[in-house]
Amino acid sequence: MVKIENVLFATDFSEDSGYALTYARALAEMSNTRLHILHVVENPLDHLYGEPHGEYPALEANALKKVHELVHRFDDVLAGYGNYELSTKVGEAALEILRTAQEKNAGVIVMGTHGGGALRHLLLGGTVEKILRSANVPVMVVRHPSRHLPNHS
Repeated sequence: MVKIENVLFATDFSEDSGYALTYARALAEMSNTRLHILHVVENPLDHLYGEPHGEYPALEANALKKVHELVHRFDDVLAGYGNYELSTKVGEAALEILRTAQEKNAGVIVMGTHGGGALRHLLLGGTVEKILRSANVPVMVVRHPSRHLPNHS
């Protein structure tokens, strides 16, 4: 049996991400381990110009507030499971998620499939795809049940 040391749940506050939290919590509970809930604050201009443009304390503070709101919104999912921590990072999402997975000794990364839509995907690239290609640990990508798969018939 595989022993998962820690579970990293990366959130973008989307509906898919919220749904993925149920899986992250279940994995953490089954493994009797810590659940790390992370949101990364990005500036789309960083991607366009190829370098960070400073720190964003107000954005990071707002993101941490939104992480707390997410936990409150999904209180029923986390009820009875107190072994979790909340954090935010500033930077490129995929890179910061991968760094945090390493820092926290995560045995798995859990994420939702959709984020901010087509424009966000165009500007920021596919964070999920980058993580799938680069992670040293398994990545669980959770699709919300209301999302329909394309018909290829």
